[in-house]
Amino acid sequence: MRFKSKSEDRRPDTEDRSPKTEVRKPKTNFRLPFPFSRLLSPVSRFMLIVLSICVLNSGCHHTQKAIPETMLTGHGTIAADEALKPMIDAEVNIFQSFYHYASIECQYVTEYDAINLLLKEKIRLAIVTRPLNKKENEYLKSINIVPESIPIAYDAVAVIVNAGNNTKTLTTKQIARILSGDISDWNQIENSGKVGSIQQFFDSESSGIIRSLNDSLHLNNKITGKVSFSGSSEKLIDGIASDANGIGFVGLNWLSENENLAVQANLRKVSFVAVSKAAIADSTNSYTPSLYNMYNLRYPLIRKVYAIYTDPSASLARGFLAQLTSDRGQKIIYRMGLKPEHDFQRLVNINKE
Repeated sequence: MRFKSKSEDRRPDTEDRSPKTEVRKPKTNFRLPFPFSRLLSPVSRFMLIVLSICVLNSGCHHTQKAIPETMLTGHGTIAADEALKPMIDAEVNIFQSFYHYASIECQYVTEYDAINLLLKEKIRLAIVTRPLNKKENEYLKSINIVPESIPIAYDAVAVIVNAGNNTKTLTTKQIARILSGDISDWNQIENSGKVGSIQQFFDSESSGIIRSLNDSLHLNNKITGKVSFSGSSEKLIDGIASDANGIGFVGLNWLSENENLAVQANLRKVSFVAVSKAAIADSTNSYTPSLYNMYNLRYPLIRKVYAIYTDPSASLARGFLAQLTSDRGQKIIYRMGLKPEHDFQRLVNINKE
């Protein structure tokens, strides 16, 4: 180890001991030498805050492009008879699941109101259980609109009673006499096992069900007796379930989807009445509303479903109509337990063992 000598200790200090300039890193939270906010009035400070928020929002949000109105995108409004709601709901749900930028709003009203919306040009597509009549066609043509009435399916008017009612069969003549008031008590129906005034249930006063029954049974627009208008098909079914003396007339598609849990629950509360065209109904000549009995035309109260269209342009309603008549749309109708208008290919696996 080497030790410094005294001479070395006395050596002049040659190091630069001048004051050094300190380099400081700029701080991120810059402060003004005095509180700037004190120079602003409370109103000015508030306006500054609002302006800052607006600037931040404009930088964070991008303007969305409007969705074009085409056959597969945009928004469309249609109307349908409320008695057809389960079938139309299924069609709309599938359509929107395929085309994510399509939004269809269906107004569920009476048949009368759906056609009136079409005549007033509030909508361009109505789904009901009759085509336009001559007067309606002529009116639309007078305002340069050429309508199309396109059949898409077969529905039926189902006759239902309370699950505790023993009435299993009725002839079309007996049903006509009930609706006209000639038969007003269950004791006039053989094997009903009941006594009491017959309470008739319909969905609404301007119902397509009433019009269908009038056309099928030649009632001359006369329905009398104890009549109740439930307001909807769902409430009608609930009314029959709670009224032991009730008889209801409802669109089959409310009770035809056998795999639907709500339908299964309703069929435990109400029963179908088999209907016969014969003079005397029995188990051999009476038929319940079913897909099989609609295909072979045995059930007497079958009715067609029509899509009435009044706009030839490539609108979303036109795209939805294209689905209704396509294989996909017809398969949906079939799976709902109704007869489609057009046959489609069905693949069947055959077990050869």
